[in-house]
Amino acid sequence: MDNREKWNRLGKLMEEMENLQHIRAVLSFDSETICPLGGQEEDSRDIVYLSDKIFAILKSEEFQSLVKELYESNDGDEYSRRLVTLLYRDMKKNEKVTLELQSQWNKAQQDAFHLWAEAREKKDYSLFAPALERICSLSRTLVSLREDYDKEHPYQSLIDDYEPGFTEQELDEFFSALQEEIVPLLKKIRNSTYRPREDFLSRPIPLFKQEEFSRALLKLNGFDFRRGALTTTIHPFTSQIGKDDVRVTTHYDETSFASNLYTIVHEGGHALFGQNIPTEVFTSHLGEGSLTMAKHESVSRFYENLIGRSRDYIHLIYPLFRKIFAVEMSDVTEEELYEAVNAVHLDNPIRMEADELTYSLHILIRYLLEKELMSGKSDLSSLNKKWNELYFEILGVTVKDDLEGILQDVHWTSGFGYFPTYAMGNALGAMYFYKMQKDIGSDELIRQGKMVDILDWIRQNVFARASLMDTKEWIGQITGEKFSPRRYLDYLKEKFSRLYRL
Repeated sequence: MDNREKWNRLGKLMEEMENLQHIRAVLSFDSETICPLGGQEEDSRDIVYLSDKIFAILKSEEFQSLVKELYESNDGDEYSRRLVTLLYRDMKKNEKVTLELQSQWNKAQQDAFHLWAEAREKKDYSLFAPALERICSLSRTLVSLREDYDKEHPYQSLIDDYEPGFTEQELDEFFSALQEEIVPLLKKIRNSTYRPREDFLSRPIPLFKQEEFSRALLKLNGFDFRRGALTTTIHPFTSQIGKDDVRVTTHYDETSFASNLYTIVHEGGHALFGQNIPTEVFTSHLGEGSLTMAKHESVSRFYENLIGRSRDYIHLIYPLFRKIFAVEMSDVTEEELYEAVNAVHLDNPIRMEADELTYSLHILIRYLLEKELMSGKSDLSSLNKKWNELYFEILGVTVKDDLEGILQDVHWTSGFGYFPTYAMGNALGAMYFYKMQKDIGSDELIRQGKMVDILDWIRQNVFARASLMDTKEWIGQITGEKFSPRRYLDYLKEKFSRLYRL
């Protein structure tokens, strides 16, 4: 069999997996949105079945032989070579993982999700703790089977899953830099006498008006409703079902319109990435999975904060805000809206509701706990108490109950390693935001409503080659700089010093 035949055969196997993945994605979306409680068990059963089938293809002798031979041949165009590079990496990681063990992992994730949902409803972490213990145990088992397993630093393997090329030491230094500069700034703000007006943020806004506002914002930023949809869920997310099927979810709260506003702009950022991936990424079978989470989070946080909370964007959307919320917000000025959506929430324990300044400290807490969980040194029965202690120690926040504490996030139902990418995304987005400002004078373009020009720059500079390289190389190509929190920290200090008259 020559290489052309090998590529054709690998393509057929990839198509088979993609069909199964597509069905699984639709089922997962259904399970997390409109599926009734009584139907979730059947959804979970079928999701596990499909996941097992996908893994069986990956573990088949034919698939592994094709990947190994094509990887070693260095044949094909840049998309094909990137595909086999990523497949080969995953193949080596899963080399010792049996079908039975993978099936246990697939089922554990589904079980954990349902127990998490029940525990949230009852505000009782103890209901979720056994499932979290199972997730921890299996995570440690899976990484221990890898060739590069470091017994002293088991979390390193998970970092590599999400962001190849980064080390635990680099992330320790990254988070240390964030803590060293953000915590003192937060203390200055606590001691500041100036407080933005925020009373109107909790005014009741009918949900139909919030939905109208949401759809208008998505459209304004460039979301294509012919290839995307918007609905609701408990914990908002964006799902790339296919090349032309990208779904955004939100959670409406009648007395917190700003929560939905920035959920929409954030998730809409993910969706814009999904809708603007080059066609070749899909035709070459790379798919959305070739994009690391820090890259994805950089875009969503870029739109949510660097764009969405800027003076220029508030100026742009203020007329729409006054039109849709005319009855409820007639006394709110443009400057008051800007300051309110940027205000630091000094007593907030919820990551999803965190302000731009403290957000990465919420991630720091999860990062510290995840490392402990993977080390096996944590007492899971009292992990909620450790969570609360860290919130008080780092953020100065008192957590009321498990719902606003350890049960607020869904992420630990599927393992560990995702959370650091949020903070990394903040830093990455700040780096290319600075470059974009220099290149095209983006502040004025936003103010004039030329969001298509912003998307064009992002499409050409950020999206175009994101699937073809690891994050360090990618950000270096965009900005000419090495990955660093410096741009991000300088941006935060300048913005919040101004806002709080420091």
